[in-house]
Amino acid sequence: MHPGQRADDERAEMLATNAAQAQYYDQRASVSAGEEAYASQSVGDGRATRLWRAARARAGASVSGDARARVHAMQASWIGPLDDLKVLDLGCARGSPLTWHLAKGASEFHALDLSPRQVDALKGWLGDAPRRHFHAGDVLAQVWGGGGFDVIYAHSVLHHFPHIAPLADALEAHLAPGGRVVAYDPLDTWLPGRAMRAAYRPFQTDADWEFPFTAQRLAELERRFEVLDRVGVFGWGKWAWALGLASPALARRWGDTLFFKDFAGGERGVQPIRGCLHVALHLQRKS
Repeated sequence: MHPGQRADDERAEMLATNAAQAQYYDQRASVSAGEEAYASQSVGDGRATRLWRAARARAGASVSGDARARVHAMQASWIGPLDDLKVLDLGCARGSPLTWHLAKGASEFHALDLSPRQVDALKGWLGDAPRRHFHAGDVLAQVWGGGGFDVIYAHSVLHHFPHIAPLADALEAHLAPGGRVVAYDPLDTWLPGRAMRAAYRPFQTDADWEFPFTAQRLAELERRFEVLDRVGVFGWGKWAWALGLASPALARRWGDTLFFKDFAGGERGVQPIRGCLHVALHLQRKS
């Protein structure tokens, strides 16, 4: 098959899947703007998905919001001053960790999500303003907001695309020359974690659009962009999650300490990530 035809077929496949994904997220239960996406549920979730989310929430509570905020602050420092930036909050949902920071500071702020209800909820939270623009739609379908974005921020979004080439094409189409992507996504590179995901996947309600990055898929994405920063998260910190499942009391005592060990060598630079559960990325469009 010709590479161009393959990319077109993959894009068409993802557009169809994203239409189903939009309906799923429209059904998600009400959740306050700015909370982590995993905290909400959909009326269509199966029992296994609900149990998985409950276990993940219990494990995730082992690391405090103040500790997690270090990652968000790091990503904000990557983005830098917002005064002259046109920013796209991709997959904005009802608000992601940097949404408020971006919306109040960027010279032009655009929010895009598949779900019209989530976009409406975000608009209600942020408030309307001449420099704030809200879009319900698919990043693969067209160039939203006229393109030319200096920064695309994507919190827990890029792993929803199983095929990297059409995703990278869409990101490049929306970016200005030299524009950057700041992202945060789950990984599927730690062997025990991969085994647990594989066991859960046949029962997963939202499996059609959940593809945590394997080393191969992440490398494919990074080949399309210049890697400015890549930081593995929940390396040591993943053991805080294990404590959270076994003993919440011990997890509350040691969780933040374990989480911060991942940053002992500093926050910048390309770091080994195979033993981590999440990755923070800072990518730049190649000229």
